[in-house]
Amino acid sequence: MNPPASARSVEEQGAAQPRVVATAGGSRPSGQLSGPAEPGAPATNTGETDRNVRRDAPAPKARARHAHLFVTHFDPWSVMKNAFMMAIALAIALLVAVTVLWSLLALSGTLDAITGTITDIAGGGANTLDMANLFSFSRVIGITAVLAVLEVILVTALATLFAFLYNIAVGITGGLQVTLTDDS
Repeated sequence: MNPPASARSVEEQGAAQPRVVATAGGSRPSGQLSGPAEPGAPATNTGETDRNVRRDAPAPKARARHAHLFVTHFDPWSVMKNAFMMAIALAIALLVAVTVLWSLLALSGTLDAITGTITDIAGGGANTLDMANLFSFSRVIGITAVLAVLEVILVTALATLFAFLYNIAVGITGGLQVTLTDDS
């Protein structure tokens, strides 16, 4: 197994390309041993090869790796749990939104204006609707809560059903192709 480029020594990396390093006595290719001080004296390594690596050259740009995968199965139990949690979150958001909207309409007097307008159009009699009771907070929140419970049940059931249908359809279509990329 070949070691990665960062694990190879400077001599191995520089063997393909000799580099010129400035020294006090002039310039010479890096990685070479200095000449003998006296005739017959052994040559010594100055240690410049480790310290004087070219740092101005840009590092080679790494290519992004791609993986082409196919989604061939959704676990229905996992889909059901996640769909249920998402539906609960949507139901809570629906209840909060209706509460805020009703509060804004009540504080601005819009509900009173609508009630007065409908009462004027319908006329005042014994068989007319009580619009104030129809738009009361408890009735509006009650209807919203019933719709939120239905939404939780339907979203959970439909998501689970679609997971089963997807698993059946994968035999024909092969699944969804997903491309994953590593940019590091």
